[in-house]
Amino acid sequence: MKKSKRSLPFAVAGVILVALFASVLFLLPRQGPEQSPGPPEKVSIAISTNLNPALVHIAQAKGFFREEGLDATIQLYTFGKAALEALLNGKADFATAADTPIMFAMMKDAKLSILATIQTSTKNEAVVARKDRGITSAADLKGRRVGVSLGTSGDYFFDSYLVLEGLARKDVDIIDLNPEEMTDSLVQGKVDAVATWNPLVTNLGTVLGDNGITLRNQSAYTGTFIIVSSQGFPEQRPEAVRRLLLALAKAESFVAASPVEAKQIMSEFCGMDRELLSDIWNDFQFNLSLNQSLLFTLEDQARWAVKTGLTDRRDTLSFLESFYFDGLRSVKPESVRIIR
Repeated sequence: MKKSKRSLPFAVAGVILVALFASVLFLLPRQGPEQSPGPPEKVSIAISTNLNPALVHIAQAKGFFREEGLDATIQLYTFGKAALEALLNGKADFATAADTPIMFAMMKDAKLSILATIQTSTKNEAVVARKDRGITSAADLKGRRVGVSLGTSGDYFFDSYLVLEGLARKDVDIIDLNPEEMTDSLVQGKVDAVATWNPLVTNLGTVLGDNGITLRNQSAYTGTFIIVSSQGFPEQRPEAVRRLLLALAKAESFVAASPVEAKQIMSEFCGMDRELLSDIWNDFQFNLSLNQSLLFTLEDQARWAVKTGLTDRRDTLSFLESFYFDGLRSVKPESVRIIR
């Protein structure tokens, strides 16, 4: 069979065209990793000086916010309720707090957007009591003066704890104390016990020594720490929310991959002895999620607040409307598990 006289020139032309195309591609500017255009976006985040907001503090300490195009300013408060108040007063763009103060704020018509859970624990809250006041079990709390930070997760935990132990709120004399007041109040005998959270629980146990007893019931409460913004903020600045959650996701991965360094960072941040912190570290789960359990917890707490007269409302509200799903879904879609 005779070969076409034109086949060879066409083959050569094809090779030349491919070479030219490759040359053009080589000369085009190469795209590197996606970078945030312009200067970093400024945001402020109010957090408490304890273990709960570990993902936020680690994200700042390791430069993850900056990597995601955020210039984050961290505001420090002694507990989550105070950090939340900073957000409500317009002093911060985001805040981290436990579910209970968030519930109370929303029951008072505060407009909040729930962005993600950042930490959970069944062992964070406990009652620390003085043995020399005759307290060796939950039953001994009856008639005693107990320091509680009203409107916080410690408040809700203590009420749940009393119910599980066969007591009622009216059976004890509740004294409203801020966390920073609890150590002196307990050591000086102004109260017989306190209901609070870590690292204060662990520190109080150390301060009281043999005269102290820590009372827990893990069925009483699964504490949830949440990052929130004002309602409308995620719609106005969705990219800031996405970048925030990307940085927190990096912090979550860092905690899992480098627990020793993570503990060191948080030990210095909390001002807590490294060994004491290590003893309680595994009591916490530091991860990003939006789970159905959070919605159930907020609804249960709202019913509790109405029943006990801790709120002026006589009805609950639809917390589901306050969840902002788009941010976490764009970063970690598998962690959004709420029925809508």
